[in-house]
Amino acid sequence: MKKSMKKLSIVFLAACVALSAAACGGGQTESSGTAGSTASGSGTASENKPITLTAFACEGPYTKGDFNDLAIWKEVEKKSGIKVNFEAVPSASFTEKVGLKFASNDLPDMFFKCPLQTADITKYAAEGQLVPIDGYLEKDAPNFTSYMKKDASIEKNLKMADGHIYGFTNLVTAAPSRLNPKLFYNETWLKAQGLTVPATTDELYTVLKAMKTYDYNKNGKADEIPLTFDSQDNILLAFMGSFGLMTRGSAQQTWDIDPKTDKLRFVKTSDNYKQLLQYLNKLYKEKLVDQEVFSLGTDGIAKVSAKAAQNIIGMAFIYNTNYLGDAAKDFSYFKQPFKGPNGDQAFSARTIPVVGQNTFITKVNKHPEETVKWVDYFYSEEGITAYYMGIEGKTYQMVNGVPQYTDYVTKNPDGLNMEEALGTYVCWSGGGNPSVADDIHFGNHLIPKTTVDAASSLMNYTPKEIWGSFVYSTEDNDRLSVLQTDIDTYVKDMTAKFITGDVGFDKWEEYKAKIDGMGLKEYTEITQRALDAYNSK
Repeated sequence: MKKSMKKLSIVFLAACVALSAAACGGGQTESSGTAGSTASGSGTASENKPITLTAFACEGPYTKGDFNDLAIWKEVEKKSGIKVNFEAVPSASFTEKVGLKFASNDLPDMFFKCPLQTADITKYAAEGQLVPIDGYLEKDAPNFTSYMKKDASIEKNLKMADGHIYGFTNLVTAAPSRLNPKLFYNETWLKAQGLTVPATTDELYTVLKAMKTYDYNKNGKADEIPLTFDSQDNILLAFMGSFGLMTRGSAQQTWDIDPKTDKLRFVKTSDNYKQLLQYLNKLYKEKLVDQEVFSLGTDGIAKVSAKAAQNIIGMAFIYNTNYLGDAAKDFSYFKQPFKGPNGDQAFSARTIPVVGQNTFITKVNKHPEETVKWVDYFYSEEGITAYYMGIEGKTYQMVNGVPQYTDYVTKNPDGLNMEEALGTYVCWSGGGNPSVADDIHFGNHLIPKTTVDAASSLMNYTPKEIWGSFVYSTEDNDRLSVLQTDIDTYVKDMTAKFITGDVGFDKWEEYKAKIDGMGLKEYTEITQRALDAYNSK
């Protein structure tokens, strides 16, 4: 397996982005990831009697063997006195299987590492299948609570419409995982032609045109791709801020606040959005962007890796330079976003630390306090280390007070990549983790320096106020499920057609009128109610 494919599991963070669709709120502070060191999972067994819990879990792609046999569970059981029997299913079948659990009322004591949409949480909570955890947090979850006290956006984004918190979350404080995609350019290519790093969208166009006409790999073919992406969404996310869009971060890609009116704005019918599409259409029409951008599917990372190996990529808007394989050494990062035609120079693709809700207690659980304590351990410094890095002396060692992976992980004798080597020890691959993905235990070990530096630079250009996921009433959820699906599907289809030129911009007003006819006014009213509720938390 190519080195560039070793970090596929990091995709969960965007998705993080994908999960939160994700997975944003204001007033956040950057956390160090070391909130509290209390191992609250220790000594939680009632009256020193062993407790056994059942849990349904989503199994990540790199888990090796039986989920129940992962080394971390034996260590946590020793500390807590709690044994957890897991029923784990692969991520590919998770959505179907978790739905059946609720539908049949065949509930475990706990859903662990199981990301649920806010609409589903609202539904299952209303049915009494999920138990609120907020009443236990102060006493039984000191580590998790310490994070909430430091960053008000956490509680704000976990509270449901009824005012309760039902699930633990994956807190992502590592900057590279909160800004996606990031902007990278082939420094070797620019030097070969004496090109300077573009600072504006117009300068970018000029540089891309120059890249298109130069045979960098000297194979006699005009096969160079000036600009590529690892997903269809990134062709928009990379430029939104340059065109004054997505002013409240990337968790809400359809809605933001119009800086001219200070009112809620449906992004996808705005004049700025049309201007962005016209710019991208120009790039696409002149083959300055990857012509496969709308057919990447789930193979986007693999396709980027293959193209990088052929030395045919000039610039890439991707999550991680690991995807570039050996070619990564030729790439540097943009220190700032492009200034757009109207003077906008923001990088909007940023999220808050909260990435969904993934771990829940059900109505059948007879030990809720002990369960909360057990989960809270993974938010302590010791627990974070165990969750992400495994077993001291086997998968990691302490170096100057900082945990570092051993050669078994980084230079595996059997040729396993890092996630594979960790696959019999920990469960974090695939995302949805009730823990903290911070720089110390996660980012610095799995994310290359170039990617880290790119995120650090772009962080200076992100919106001051970042929204999280909105929570809707049951009635609004039911209506939204129809309106949002129809409108968003149409918008996505037409966005691609405008960029490729399959539909001309003479159809723009017709496009807007159709969206109006699909219920945009009602969609806006529902979203405004959700925003008002969000701001009132």
